[in-house]
Amino acid sequence: MFAHYSRFFALSLCFATISFGAEPKECRPPQRLPQSAPEKSGNLSALDHLRIVWEQLEAAGLAEEAKKLRELSDQLNQRILRKRAELSRQMTALQQQSEQLRQLMGTPDKILCRCCILELSSEAAAEFAAAAEPVRSPTDLQKRTDSTVSVFKNAEEVIQQLKNSGKVSVVHASPHIVTALGQPATFKSGGEFPILIPAGADQTSVEWRPFGVFCKVEPRLLDTGKIQLLFSPEISHQDFTNAVKVNGLTVPGLTVRRVNTQAEMNLGETLVVRTVSSTGRQSKVVNAKSESPPEKKTVTLFMVTPVAFD
Repeated sequence: MFAHYSRFFALSLCFATISFGAEPKECRPPQRLPQSAPEKSGNLSALDHLRIVWEQLEAAGLAEEAKKLRELSDQLNQRILRKRAELSRQMTALQQQSEQLRQLMGTPDKILCRCCILELSSEAAAEFAAAAEPVRSPTDLQKRTDSTVSVFKNAEEVIQQLKNSGKVSVVHASPHIVTALGQPATFKSGGEFPILIPAGADQTSVEWRPFGVFCKVEPRLLDTGKIQLLFSPEISHQDFTNAVKVNGLTVPGLTVRRVNTQAEMNLGETLVVRTVSSTGRQSKVVNAKSESPPEKKTVTLFMVTPVAFD
């Protein structure tokens, strides 16, 4: 009997707990991550990662922790902005100091080399030598043994006067080459022509040979403030007087005139290399009334004038 009442009492207590106990709180549904959190974070910065973390903390209901992390992120962002602004000011100041030093030294960052390759008669070359003003110093007079390489102050002006009077025969090229100090730069104008080369067993191969005008310059800054200019011009043309026949086809020869020299000079001065051809090729006269006689010698001037490039 006692056991029967005990089981009844326990069952009544269970019903009472279910009926009169405190109602359980409704569980908060799971929250989705914010859309700003990408699946791949390889391109995100450190501040982006912090922003994603405090957004996730807010979504998880941890508002206080999210607020602290957000304040930390804002402080870090402001510190970065101040540091970048300070570095930007320092960079601007260094650039201004560099420009002031460059102006004091008188040497620009870039050099413009005005090159010119022209042909003229021996009479016109003599007029050029008489009118052009050479740059001379005691050191140059002692060292200079080759009169074909000279530096002049007014070479461009004299050549322009000869052009106006019709005494310049052929101007092959007048390239303007821009380069930095210590950096070589090149100019090339022309084309290619095929050359047939016997390969045996009645077979031939084709080789393409370039021709035209090639010019290379390299200005270097010296401790004296002058420019050491390396000048390597070249002019080549097809020569049918020295042509050969291969399998019934005429293959022209190639006449090349090449110069490789250097000189110490100031900006604005002109380096002139003078070469003479005893059998100058016949060519039409530019701005002249007659043609150069074949028997006369042809003088070729390779000229370059380095100036500051703004």
